[in-house]
Amino acid sequence: MLFAFTSAAAYCRKLPGRRGGFRQFGKQDLETLAFIRRVQGLGFKLTEIRSLLTLRKNRTQPCGPVRRRLQAKLDDVRGKLANLKKLEHELLMAVHSCDRELRKHDAHCPILEDERPRRKGGVA
Repeated sequence: MLFAFTSAAAYCRKLPGRRGGFRQFGKQDLETLAFIRRVQGLGFKLTEIRSLLTLRKNRTQPCGPVRRRLQAKLDDVRGKLANLKKLEHELLMAVHSCDRELRKHDAHCPILEDERPRRKGGVA
């Protein structure tokens, strides 16, 4: 997270005078850093945050462009969840295949023999 913080700190104004080697931030800078951390928690990358910061500096602070970015992020998360559900199903089928094989006296691991675990009816 140090990299993300130092990258995010680049978006803040530089104040003169460092005490003990530590960087000083003003109130606005701390608000910017808090904003960056909040949207990072929503899954936005620093490149995406840069455009959000540009919108944030706009006095009208339009919600439409932000909503579109949030919707795109939500769609991305839902796609990843769907892929994880498919992966979960495949892993469950592989575990069941191993369980069936382990019940046999001379068990051979189907995962090591086939490209994909066999399903009911012997179809891969």
